[in-house]
Amino acid sequence: MMARVFVPYALRKYANGAEEVDMPADTLGELIDNLEAAYPGMKRHLVVDGAIKPGLAAVVGHTATRRGLLQKLENDVEVHFITAISGGRS
Repeated sequence: MMARVFVPYALRKYANGAEEVDMPADTLGELIDNLEAAYPGMKRHLVVDGAIKPGLAAVVGHTATRRGLLQKLENDVEVHFITAISGGRS
């Protein structure tokens, strides 16, 4: 499976400035490991204690994953890592 990863602005320095990269992987966890192998330093900004970093959301296709690193990936799926937005009344 090949996924298209949209690299967050803050992490583009690890990906040689690329805004998006194609990466083979069957799961989100494998995708992040492959990103780290290709672009050292990226994983620590995405994962902590074996899970997606708090305050970060992984969007696979059009849905924020609730399966975390175990999320299966379809071929040619888009993956976005975005800062989770919380809200409420003040």
